[in-house]
Amino acid sequence: MDEPILTVSESMEMYLVTIARLRVENQPVPLSQLAEMLSISPVSVNEMCRKLHDQGFAVYQPYKGVSLTAEGQQRAYYILRRHRLWEVFLVQKLGLSFEEAHDAACELEHSTPRRVADRLEAFLEYPAANPEGEPIPRADGVLPPSAWILLAELPVGRSCHMIRCQASQAERDFLHEHGVRPGAALTVLAAADEGLLVGVGGAQISIAHGLAETITVETRQPE
Repeated sequence: MDEPILTVSESMEMYLVTIARLRVENQPVPLSQLAEMLSISPVSVNEMCRKLHDQGFAVYQPYKGVSLTAEGQQRAYYILRRHRLWEVFLVQKLGLSFEEAHDAACELEHSTPRRVADRLEAFLEYPAANPEGEPIPRADGVLPPSAWILLAELPVGRSCHMIRCQASQAERDFLHEHGVRPGAALTVLAAADEGLLVGVGGAQISIAHGLAETITVETRQPE
């Protein structure tokens, strides 16, 4: 798929991405919520939303809020894909905190060419989510359908990406030390009554069933 042809300013991209993040069940995003998220005055947000509406990127409904058109959503996911891929790289490969990675990704997302994003995604082994468990849009500009299950339910031989873990902080720290963190590619190598043997990043880790039941993963779809 080619890059979007229409040039969009970084400011407009910021609005589109933020609307995509705040949207819940395809409901319009209230302008007050958008203004708070962006730390921008309601008047400025109102003006920009009207501009996005006029250019066909959004649908602005007074007193209701703003939602994205198909073109606006594609542009938002086009940027969001790069942002979340950089978050995965900066956290997993460079050891940055998520906050540091997020700030850096905000700068990198606008200047990353398609070919670089594609190679970055391949290098990271096609992660499904960023370090916070937020889904990464595909290269075609859409979010893939979710197939979330518990790691404890994954059959032997199947691969997945970790979405989140609801265990204790000590258990999450243990998993992080072994590379088992949101966005990581995992494969169940073996299963026994006491737990699972999981492959991650060329290494192996034994995870007790109780802990595996706190880990949500997204199964990889066959190529």
